[in-house]
Order: sequence, then structure tokens, then C-alpha cells
Amino acid sequence: MASEFALQVVTPDTIFYDDQVEMIITRTTNGDRGILKGHIPFVAGLVEGNLRIKKDGKFKDAKIAGGFVTVDKEKTVILTESAEWL
Repeated sequence: MASEFALQVVTPDTIFYDDQVEMIITRTTNGDRGILKGHIPFVAGLVEGNLRIKKDGKFKDAKIAGGFVTVDKEKTVILTESAEWL
């Protein structure tokens, strides 16, 4: 079983996603970033594009409108203006 970590995707109106995941891939202002459990803590700006969420061995894609990502030992949080499943 893969290691999981907490992911929360927050928009101004709602918590779009809040669950344990195996991996995410998102596009920062410095390029694509893959995040696994135990990733070093960081904060980065996000550009509009896809957010790939891996859970139970399968990827599910959402479109986000940019924003910010914060990664720490407890969880990963994405703050974005909007998010929708593809």
C-alpha cells in the first residue's frame, strides 16, 4: 500500500477536496511539481492548469485557476480561485 498524505483544495466558496492521497502533480510558476508523502516543506505560486490527484492507484484530474500551494509535514493545501473536475 502506498504512503498517503492529507490534501486539501480550497476555493473562496468551498472546500473542493479534502482526503488522503498518494501523490499530486500540479503546475507551479517554476514548472510542474510532483508531491509525495514526506516532500520537503515549501510554498509556491500556481498557474492555471490541471491538478492531478492519485488515490487508490488511479489519477483523477481537475482544472484549477492558479493560486498557491503549501506543503508541510501535516498536509498539502492548495488555495485557488476555482476548481472543477475534468
